[in-house]
Amino acid sequence: MTDNGADLEALAEFYETHELTEDEIMAAEPAEALPVESVMITTSLRLPKPVMDEVRRRAQARGIKPTVIMREWIEAAVADQEAVVPLSVITAAVAEYQHRRAS
Repeated sequence: MTDNGADLEALAEFYETHELTEDEIMAAEPAEALPVESVMITTSLRLPKPVMDEVRRRAQARGIKPTVIMREWIEAAVADQEAVVPLSVITAAVAEYQHRRAS
């Protein structure tokens, strides 16, 4: 019999240090399948430089990676669909729009 706590710790360690693409997850054998809630999907996201600079600054202040703080913010926004959009996001979107119109 295996120790479920140790198994979960090993699984958590694996996913903290590895990222799988959605295709790799979908190709996994059913015996290897994980609960959907525990699977992490990698995605690409384009952000204006000033926004990403601020994300990095805030993450560094908390001693975490930028991807961790972004995941926290996204999960919080999904949990609370009434959440207000941060002014920095609106400002960055306006700057990007103006830049594209000027090009």
